[in-house]
Amino acid sequence: MKITDLEIDGFGVWSGLRIDDLSDRITVFYGPNEAGKTTLMQFVRSVLYGFSAGRRRRYLPPLCGGRPGGSLHVAGANGKFQITRHASDDPTDEGTVTITAADGTIQGDQLLRAALDEVDESIFNNVFAVGLRELQELATLSDTEAAVWLYNLTAGLDRVSIVDVMRELER
Repeated sequence: MKITDLEIDGFGVWSGLRIDDLSDRITVFYGPNEAGKTTLMQFVRSVLYGFSAGRRRRYLPPLCGGRPGGSLHVAGANGKFQITRHASDDPTDEGTVTITAADGTIQGDQLLRAALDEVDESIFNNVFAVGLRELQELATLSDTEAAVWLYNLTAGLDRVSIVDVMRELER
């Protein structure tokens, strides 16, 4: 699944933001501190996985107005579709998600699950949405430490790491 466009109705500092024609290879957002890069990354996470309590506290209500939420246009093996998620006033609600196919028909959220191909939020955060903090940590490591760190990224916090298993076996 590739994100082709995004539209933020309201999220953190962003309101009425639309970014079209994202690269189908890699997209890098850069800018000065407090420009909204992390907010943009958290918006993508919110649309795909819901408005967690932490994201609600930090990014909602939107500072510059707008309906809390927005949409991602994606393309992949399941075709092209739009994922839209908006937050309600209920602080325990992760937001209502709507999947719209290219022909305008509303699809069930199983299409989103299929498009994510079992990539949960932990894996997404560790592999597909790397932030400046992670890159800075990587620069301080030796080649071996960097290899272990990169491997552990794919394992996530809630998974068993083969590196840890090997270390335990060696002990």
